[in-house]
Amino acid sequence: MENKRLVKVYIVDDDVNAAKLLIMQLKNYSVEIVGQAQDATEETKNEIVEQEPDMVFLDVEMPSMSGLSFWSTIQPAVKPNTKVVFYTGYDKYMLEALRRQAFDFLLKPASQPELAQVMMRYYENKLSNIQAALPQTDDYQPSVMVVNALNEHTVLRFDDIAFFRFDSVRRIWEVITINNTTHQLRHRTTADTIMAYSKKFVQIHKAYIVNVHQISKVLDNQCLLRPPLDDIKELRISKNYRHDFMAAFYSM
Repeated sequence: MENKRLVKVYIVDDDVNAAKLLIMQLKNYSVEIVGQAQDATEETKNEIVEQEPDMVFLDVEMPSMSGLSFWSTIQPAVKPNTKVVFYTGYDKYMLEALRRQAFDFLLKPASQPELAQVMMRYYENKLSNIQAALPQTDDYQPSVMVVNALNEHTVLRFDDIAFFRFDSVRRIWEVITINNTTHQLRHRTTADTIMAYSKKFVQIHKAYIVNVHQISKVLDNQCLLRPPLDDIKELRISKNYRHDFMAAFYSM
């Protein structure tokens, strides 16, 4: 079954081979290529405005105009949430790209891990914007999107999350659900990032963050979870985090 196309992408690049490679790589990320051009012309501008892409991958050095100048020209005409990724073989343009409000910056040829990071950021940004626009009713279910390097996208409700664990070998945080499934978080995720999602998520150890609503009891320096995870014994409370954890636990 073909994946549903979640993101509309337009590519502007005078390097035909680089554009072909990018298109091939983007096939892994549920995108639809709605247009492609080899120069920053008025015709290209009109087509981008008409197609309303979610993302524009834009080369910097092109025949008629630099991609940086071209984006400044078309930005007022595209929809406000359109993200531009400057795509070039020269890192000297990175600072200027940031000044032009670039969503991200890729060096040619982009590796799969680098492109994966860009697409992870995009999907996480998209979900956070959707959640911010939702009415905060009593039945509202806040959630976090997990996007990994294999382009698996999973939306987890906060109430489905049991705890987070830091894998010191791979140096990434994982999330463990109440069904005892494990999902990797993106590499740039920190403990502060996780705890900013919800006050339910409280750090008990440098390697563990728990959902206090999933704890059945605290026994000495150990957190015991509700069934079906009541046999998990690894959640030890470090003395450095005990005070804040107990305050959160008793305020449930």
